[in-house]
Amino acid sequence: MSPLSVCLLAAAYFLSVPTLSAQVANQNPSATAATPERCVFVKDVKFSQAKFSGPNAWNRVEVVIDPHANPDPKATNKRWIDKVKVTVTIGFKGEKSKSAEDWNYYRSSATILTLEQNQPRSVFFYLPGDVVKRDQLRKDPDVYYVDVEVAGTAQAVFDARGLLIPDQKAAVSKELLKKADYDGCKAFADRGVLNSAGILRPQYLVSFYDKVFDFSPEFVREDSSSR
Repeated sequence: MSPLSVCLLAAAYFLSVPTLSAQVANQNPSATAATPERCVFVKDVKFSQAKFSGPNAWNRVEVVIDPHANPDPKATNKRWIDKVKVTVTIGFKGEKSKSAEDWNYYRSSATILTLEQNQPRSVFFYLPGDVVKRDQLRKDPDVYYVDVEVAGTAQAVFDARGLLIPDQKAAVSKELLKKADYDGCKAFADRGVLNSAGILRPQYLVSFYDKVFDFSPEFVREDSSSR
């Protein structure tokens, strides 16, 4: 093979590398650059039950938030992501429930003041022990999902094709991995939580101290008239 042919083959190879790399990136959604709708993810959701206060066991929901990128191009410090709102919805099937529309649904929100990039933090929510006993609730709900907003921008759970975003697989229970199931549950829950407003509480609205609070972020107090 002549030196000219070798040079031409080498040039053709190097020109093809960017194209191949772009194809790999397109096949892996998690490898794409962050967008305003894909900056903060739900890393994990955990459920527990214990006697935090009073004679009956409370239900505790831990939501682990994983901040990846700051969507604000004008942010003073790009490593810190401000005003991350976390909303958790949980649903329990009642003994007399005829369909998911009749389940017990509870919802609560907490807005994190600021989060450091790539430093996951936990937010906790509580169901009072008297409600747990009254409604005969188990430790684990039958369904749950978590909504996250960053400075008012909702973080996507499903992509444009209706597929669950890999980084958000912990944001929904296994029953809601398909968008159609998620949408149906959300419609039922949106109506159901109207009957249970204020029951599921963020950690700063409970009257007891839980040692896990030591590792939580600071919050914007939604219950305060001055913000």
